[in-house]
Amino acid sequence: MAAEASESNVDNDMSLASTPASLVNDRLTTRKIPVRPMLERSETSSGHAWTESVPNTEHNALFLNYDWTKTPLGRLSNWDPILRSYACMVFADSRGACLYWGPKLVALYNAEFAVFSGGAHPKLMGATFTAAFPELVDSIQPMFTAIYHTGQAVSVDNIELMTVRHGFLEEAYFVGQFVPVWGMSGIVEGVYNTTYESTSKVLAERRRRVTELVANMESYPVERTLTEFIQALRSNPRDITVALMYTYEALVGEGMPNLTCAGSIGIPEGHKCAPQTALLETDQAGLIPLFRKARNSSTPVVMNETNSDMTLFDGVAWAGFGEPSRTIVICALEISGNLQGFFLVGTNPRRAYDEATESSITDIAARIKLKWAESISKAQARKREAVLERLVSDSETRLQHMAHSAPVGMCQIGLDSRIAWANDQFYQITGHDRSKPDMSDFRAILDPEEYEKHDQLVANLLQGNVRAVREFRLKRTWKPPVSQEDDEEPYSAWMLATNFPLIEHGLVKLLMVYVTDISHQKWAESVQVQRAKLATQAKQRQEAFLDMTSHEMRNPLTAITQLADGIARSVQYVPEVTPKAWQDVAEQSAAAADTILACAAHQRRVIDDVLILSRLDSQMLSIVPVCANTEKVVRDTIRMFSGEAANNDISITAVKAMEPKSLQMINHVLLDTSRMAQVLINLISNAIKFTATQDLREITVTYGIQPTKPPDFRTKYGEITWVTPTAAEHDNAALPPLQAGEDRLYAYFLVRDTGPGIDQDGINRLFQRFSQATPKTHITYGGSGLGLYIVRELVEKQGGRVGVASVPGEGSVFAFYVATMAGDEPETPTKPRMTTAVAKNTVTNGMPECSSEEDCGLEADHVRTTGTADPEADRVYNILLVEDNIINQRILAKQLRMAGSKVEVAENGVDALAVLERSDIWHEADSGPNYPTSDMTIRTKVDLILMDVEMPIMDGLTATRRIRELEAEGRLTTRLPIIAVTANVRQEQVDTAVQAGVDRVLSKPFTTGEALEAIREVVT
Repeated sequence: MAAEASESNVDNDMSLASTPASLVNDRLTTRKIPVRPMLERSETSSGHAWTESVPNTEHNALFLNYDWTKTPLGRLSNWDPILRSYACMVFADSRGACLYWGPKLVALYNAEFAVFSGGAHPKLMGATFTAAFPELVDSIQPMFTAIYHTGQAVSVDNIELMTVRHGFLEEAYFVGQFVPVWGMSGIVEGVYNTTYESTSKVLAERRRRVTELVANMESYPVERTLTEFIQALRSNPRDITVALMYTYEALVGEGMPNLTCAGSIGIPEGHKCAPQTALLETDQAGLIPLFRKARNSSTPVVMNETNSDMTLFDGVAWAGFGEPSRTIVICALEISGNLQGFFLVGTNPRRAYDEATESSITDIAARIKLKWAESISKAQARKREAVLERLVSDSETRLQHMAHSAPVGMCQIGLDSRIAWANDQFYQITGHDRSKPDMSDFRAILDPEEYEKHDQLVANLLQGNVRAVREFRLKRTWKPPVSQEDDEEPYSAWMLATNFPLIEHGLVKLLMVYVTDISHQKWAESVQVQRAKLATQAKQRQEAFLDMTSHEMRNPLTAITQLADGIARSVQYVPEVTPKAWQDVAEQSAAAADTILACAAHQRRVIDDVLILSRLDSQMLSIVPVCANTEKVVRDTIRMFSGEAANNDISITAVKAMEPKSLQMINHVLLDTSRMAQVLINLISNAIKFTATQDLREITVTYGIQPTKPPDFRTKYGEITWVTPTAAEHDNAALPPLQAGEDRLYAYFLVRDTGPGIDQDGINRLFQRFSQATPKTHITYGGSGLGLYIVRELVEKQGGRVGVASVPGEGSVFAFYVATMAGDEPETPTKPRMTTAVAKNTVTNGMPECSSEEDCGLEADHVRTTGTADPEADRVYNILLVEDNIINQRILAKQLRMAGSKVEVAENGVDALAVLERSDIWHEADSGPNYPTSDMTIRTKVDLILMDVEMPIMDGLTATRRIRELEAEGRLTTRLPIIAVTANVRQEQVDTAVQAGVDRVLSKPFTTGEALEAIREVVT
């Protein structure tokens, strides 16, 4: 039958064929893309059809046995590979899924989708969309047309669908997505529709709104409160088809009715199920017996067709779908053990009575009880206040002194809306002009937004309403005891007004008002809200920070562990003991060691970023400019990456741009070299990371000095896009004030790479905290998303800005500049370095401009620094290594010896001092009782000390202080260079080490090359 219906509807179907020819041709020419060929396999090795992969279920048999030759799709064996793949996907999908194929939108779907198709199942199989869902053609067909034309997916949320499940018609809601499927032709040939049910979410939200309406009701007298309850229940007619509210009064005469109907929904007055009044203990009419049952039960009474006579509700006007409820629930409302009344509700006839429905009803009943209790309490309070007000009025003379001395403001307002009496505190708190007793003038003290609330309050009180307590914002301002940094506007003063009418013989005589200054409380509330918001943000940032740090630390640690384990076990897997086998093991181990070094370097950069970030967050990062040479800063930084660049076959070139003639005599400027190196390290390490996978692997670092801010760089990748500062742009506060004749200068740096480049969306995300160019950047290249954020912060702290230019597929240029000024020549000359290759380049207008082959430069010579040649590189050093960790001690000593140095080892500060007694720099004549003269003729040579800081017996800093004392006492013949080795490198820790007498602090972890570089710098 389904096949026949499908065949009969194919020709008459409203399909994409009805789309204008120009639109179809446009789609075919503009949307056609090359499609990667797929292997077509009509039969398996066993000889069965490709449909063998479709699970053999009762529903799938509908698909397998269907005569597809009667549809435009044709015989199953002739289906193209893409159609086969998506057909298999439909029956493997755990969600409801349906595939509409071809211009006619022929459908095939899985068992889960059958639930959502309503009455279209099973005729939907093989039928066209128009034939299966004629009622949806007008609304859905344009969506299919748009998908076929644009190739864009369409999502729909919470579609209402009435479906037969569990033996009755159910109200249900679904979320779905329509995804285009590209066929072998290179155009969209089908639509893949998935859907899942969101009914529970929609119903929960709908029921929650009713509960909130009850919970947020204002305080009214009991009668109005009950009326408001009924109004709140009317807001959800589908889930509350009928409702009934009864009040119970225990203190009535014997035989008198104690139940009264207080309101209803859908139940006409005088209906047989709900008498207007009744005696709970004895009446048998309508629902009264069930009320007695609910009173004696600890749970609600549930009525349905199996346990109750539902004809009792004949003639009821059912809300929602207009269908009788299959379940009625009755709740007894008890407050503090006292019965106050009953609450009846009819449930949704198109939903089963389940735990969620029961929970919603009991929650509403609980809210009603709370509001009811509040109304009763206020009614009792109103009676007490009325008595008290009369007493106060009668005793006004005796209480006059107390009223004037009270810490709250008091005021009496007559029926003529004029202030009859008020104490001094009232005028002080409100700021009202004593000369204007009219209440229309009183409004002037309020913020204009409070006028309507004030007028309504006065009108209600004059009508005899109960006491009202309201907060009012005043027009006058209030100064908080502690000012906040983000306080842009003055705080408004606030008062709490307690208002009630004085009633005699049922008539309002006057109004009483008490006011209290609550400005401090409102300010404290705003501060608490702000702090809670900041705490939440801080928690979220901390969690993201911990996740990122954990990921970035564990990933390389896994590689280190596996590679180290492979090196340790490599001997076990040598097939035969031959020189070639051992050479292979050595080469593999060397490669693994290189990877371990790269992973360790990555971990170190993450740790450095985390430390810098913590200092930025705590405002503890200081900028300390010193006289420095920009060429040396760039050269020293590039040298740190020599090994990594060589491993990745990357060329790193330093280019010094020509400077204006007025600046050519300036060799040194004031720079914080450590912060500048941190910025360059981040940019160069990023450039290496992204360039390593490219065919062309070149990095160029251009640097120079300008007398003005250089925001107009033009590079081969376009103009630099400068990032807007996080705060107002300012000068470098760490620089000394300019003296007469001095000018502000700007040192600029550009790092160009031949990496994959960045699109505009990626550029917009750069330089933000925990942000990378694309979500895939972290997966492909790793990284914490902190490096460029730290670069931006460090540069802006030095009065500069950062920027970027990039062309996807070609490369990127990262630029920054900082404020500086000319500095004096350093007293100690810098050790000479050799440079090579002088080249020519051209620019215009005195600003850097990149040609097609070179990076940004100026109108003069470029000095390209490609390497170093240091006469100290081959020197043999006599090193005293003081290290308590045996493993670190052995490894470092071995590496230093392999590099040509001679190493003497000590395990703590005491042992180090003992070694010095035996050294060639110990002065025998000045040895005291604690340092006896040695009789040894062969002395240990010591050129410098590598001193660990944290050690038992005597730590490194204590030993350093003692060595400096020995030098001052003349017991050591020369000043001994000392390099402190530690993982504690916060600025205050470094300062403490320097104060103890060390010449340099070497941060753990470090490579042997970094250690030798530090040694060459301190041994001059």
